[in-house]
Amino acid sequence: MSPEHPADSGHPDSGHPDSGHPDSGHPDSGQPADTGRPEPDVIVVGGGIGGLSAAFALARKGISVRVLERSAEFGEVGAGIQLAPNCTRILSAYGLLEQAKALGVLPASMVMKDALDGTVLTSLDLRDMEHRYGTPYMVIHRSDLHGLFLQACREAGVDLRTGQHVTAYETLSPASTGRDSTEAASTEAASTEAAGTGTAGARVRLADGTVQQARLVIAADGLHSAARRQLVGDEPVSSAFVAYRGAVPMEKARENNISASDVVVYVGPGCHFVQYPLRGGGMFNQVAVFESPKARAGEEDWGTPDELDAAFAHTTRNVQQGLPLMWRDRWWRMFDRDPITTWVYGRVALLGDAAHPPLQYIAQGAIMAIEDGYVLAEHLAARPGGRALADIDGALAAYQAVRPEHCRRVVETSRAWGILWHLDGEKRERRNEILRARDPRDYSFVDWLYSITALTPAQEPPMFQAIALDSPAPVR
Repeated sequence: MSPEHPADSGHPDSGHPDSGHPDSGHPDSGQPADTGRPEPDVIVVGGGIGGLSAAFALARKGISVRVLERSAEFGEVGAGIQLAPNCTRILSAYGLLEQAKALGVLPASMVMKDALDGTVLTSLDLRDMEHRYGTPYMVIHRSDLHGLFLQACREAGVDLRTGQHVTAYETLSPASTGRDSTEAASTEAASTEAAGTGTAGARVRLADGTVQQARLVIAADGLHSAARRQLVGDEPVSSAFVAYRGAVPMEKARENNISASDVVVYVGPGCHFVQYPLRGGGMFNQVAVFESPKARAGEEDWGTPDELDAAFAHTTRNVQQGLPLMWRDRWWRMFDRDPITTWVYGRVALLGDAAHPPLQYIAQGAIMAIEDGYVLAEHLAARPGGRALADIDGALAAYQAVRPEHCRRVVETSRAWGILWHLDGEKRERRNEILRARDPRDYSFVDWLYSITALTPAQEPPMFQAIALDSPAPVR
């Protein structure tokens, strides 16, 4: 039932789809195109949470990494993000959990309410959840999490470069390493087919015409990934939903009968509203998501503030009181992509939103990206080859074998959860009846997500059993 901040699903809009994303958080000074460092083992394209977390995961295993970020500074747009136990477990393994806890909040519960009448539908006991899974459920500001990984990368010696606009990718054969090629990476060979072919590595071409190469290139370049466009050729899928957000000092929200210790989500017909504390309880984060009639009608100018007001006009008082605190000069149109089964093309691997951008409903977008880097680093470290990374193709095959199927489940479940949240009429009433009958310590719907980050397909937990809306409610 976890609600997620929709920050991984596109750029903020201010009346135009490509209004840009201002840098915020923890800027890096930037570096020139050639710093004199030797060729790295791995190039990571993209300096967001997914790219930096992958870079750190690799660097802590002794692998040399260079990160190429398109923007002039490293930074992260948005406000809150939720980190479930499958993520905080990785932060613990990285030695970063205590720092993250000092920056964030450990909420007591997650509470789902009806957006029309405000009644409680169900909840999760997050303190009990920590006992079950071993690490906590956390909420944190996106820029704080990004800054944590950025600092960890600096301390680990990652080569961080800004102003690096990558436009093309290529897998190299030994014969091609000495020539200046503009050929694209092959779309015909996944990692399972590339092993043993004598691959020499991969390289990227930048907008200024320069080329950089490494033994492996990881494309963590987001929803509008250049690598995804080149290697797969598909397009993002619009959900016709849009998100507004607002993070304000707690004192501005406290009088609105809020919970300062819980994650609260109000679900309603065609809309939902999320609230939770940030930064040790000193900040309050809100997210308003709704279906846009203009988008459904095919209009270009959709998700505007008038639609926000109309979507929540009939919601409960607590939601109404929260709406004036939303930022109204920008909004985020919600996109995902249809799942793909191949992420690895020779020595170019997709990661994060470049591979599996989800809708936000089960709070796993950034977490999946962090898991991707963790899994790939574990497989590379398990196949030592010194600085040459001799069995890199074996590691890529292992990554390919486990991550696409897990993330397919997440993307498709997120879509289904979005439908469930936004029901109206008799289906809404039936959903509410089923949710009210649920035990707060029933983890059957989240065990498959939170219990383990699988390194092999055999470790992947079974999916939950869905409850049909026309079936009897479970008996407590």
